[in-house]
Amino acid sequence: MKPWLAKARELERAGQLEAAEALIRDAVPDAHFALLVAELYLERFARLTAENDADGAAEANASAQRWAYFFAAQATSGGEGRAFEVERDDFLRRLRQ
Repeated sequence: MKPWLAKARELERAGQLEAAEALIRDAVPDAHFALLVAELYLERFARLTAENDADGAAEANASAQRWAYFFAAQATSGGEGRAFEVERDDFLRRLRQ
């Protein structure tokens, strides 16, 4: 695992969500940073669900969805847009499982 991703996960667990997001954004120089942030929130959703924190899990789920849609919106062409939509939809299917 890349050190910056380990640090982002550590920040997320400590509740420093904006710092975790910024770290990922700074480490990934393309639109895929947003999908990695969404993944971070997917992990948070799973953890909080397991901990029976329904409110926290719902917030994490909403954040994961927002970041996934933001990722797809970063496409700069029709072909890229379709590819990003496929990645977003794959992610959202995993989030709903």
